[in-house]
Amino acid sequence: MRLTINLATRIYINTRRLNLFIAGAVTLLVLLLLYNVSNVGTDFAEMQRLTKETAALEGKSGSAQSSVVPEKEYQALLARIKFANGIIEKKTFNWLELLDKLEGVVPDGIALASIEPSPKESVLKLAGTGKSFGNLRKFLENLEDSKYFTEIYLVSHAETKVSDSQTGISFTITAKAQYR
Repeated sequence: MRLTINLATRIYINTRRLNLFIAGAVTLLVLLLLYNVSNVGTDFAEMQRLTKETAALEGKSGSAQSSVVPEKEYQALLARIKFANGIIEKKTFNWLELLDKLEGVVPDGIALASIEPSPKESVLKLAGTGKSFGNLRKFLENLEDSKYFTEIYLVSHAETKVSDSQTGISFTITAKAQYR
């Protein structure tokens, strides 16, 4: 006995299971739609509440503006604050760190006469004298090799008489320095 199957005699798509799946998906989508509509309604109510509170706060601040400090007193206060901040900034400059960094790069034969830091622009202006141009060149090379000083420029140099029998080189250098 030989069994054969005729595929044309039967429908192989289970419509009942397919209909149940579609009904479940539609039910799930309807529940998600209800959840989203609920969230939108809640958010809209929250926006209206926040708008009312903002308007109330602006009304309070509008009535408080009548007791605003006069412009003259405000400018005087700003001037005092600026003065105090200037003093604090001058006090916070770390001279020891700067002098320590300079000590590591100034070679023998160089004497610094003035050190003028500008912390706002990170610019350092150095003026001094050296025994010879070779000493000055060594100083410039040390500054360039240092990781603390960048954009080093020899602004001016001139031969000067240090004493009756001795001559030297006076110079001015600008460089960007890392102060902190």
